[in-house]
Amino acid sequence: MATIADAPFDHAPPRRGWALRAAAILLVTACWFSSALFGAYILAFYGGTAASDPSRWNESLPRLHEAATPLANLAIGAHFATGGILLLLGPIQLIGGVRRAMPAFHRWLGRLYVLAAAIAGAAGLAFILAKGTVGGTPMNLGFGLYGALMVTAAGLTFVHARARRLEQHRAWAIRLFALAIGSWLYRMEYGFWFLVAGKIGHTSAFSGWFDMVMAFFFYLPNLAVAEFFIRARRTAPGTPIRAAAALLLLGASAFILLATWVFAKNYWLPGIASGLSGSVG
Repeated sequence: MATIADAPFDHAPPRRGWALRAAAILLVTACWFSSALFGAYILAFYGGTAASDPSRWNESLPRLHEAATPLANLAIGAHFATGGILLLLGPIQLIGGVRRAMPAFHRWLGRLYVLAAAIAGAAGLAFILAKGTVGGTPMNLGFGLYGALMVTAAGLTFVHARARRLEQHRAWAIRLFALAIGSWLYRMEYGFWFLVAGKIGHTSAFSGWFDMVMAFFFYLPNLAVAEFFIRARRTAPGTPIRAAAALLLLGASAFILLATWVFAKNYWLPGIASGLSGSVG
């Protein structure tokens, strides 16, 4: 799979288009650090408490685990496991040096990444079909569309790679990555909103106006940024669209770095410690 870090620079002269290149590298680096840390949290907390006390899954979102719905529990467990794998593998797939130095390793890891994305999307859809989400119809629709887009992007990323249509493959790989980080951004955006606005628009049943917006907001803006990025990298260096794309990526990087610091300190690192202690105990 092609890398996001390489994608904007495939056809540009080495010393031109540096602003978009620098902004892309910064954003990818921020995503590497934050998403890998969140992936470790997902695997440690949900995996660590799966055997000892799976009801603790409900600490992050109500009704994730209920004894009366074993198939739904299995589906959401698969969703969490493959989602954590996605976030941990993503940084490796984005390193251009790995792709160039170890192309076979990159291809096989890419297959695993695509498979994990397809399972994560399909498992999420299975959970919704089995019991629905806590937020009802709006959340069902938003999360269901997210799962369908994940499966579609994973399939098209693989199909174009197999057919050696590298430009299309790169574009779909970027879209897949934008979707794969959705679960991570969902929690960060909620936390950021709570810090800034309290819990305005949120209810415990996830039926408030902000909850309805968030049912779609955690992935549709990501896709919009990815699409803008894909188109910007095809334009000549120095054009306004490339400058706008660079500013957009810098803004996204600033948000991710700030939110990562807050969440790592207050949630992720304590959650990792709690999950590991739960798996041992």
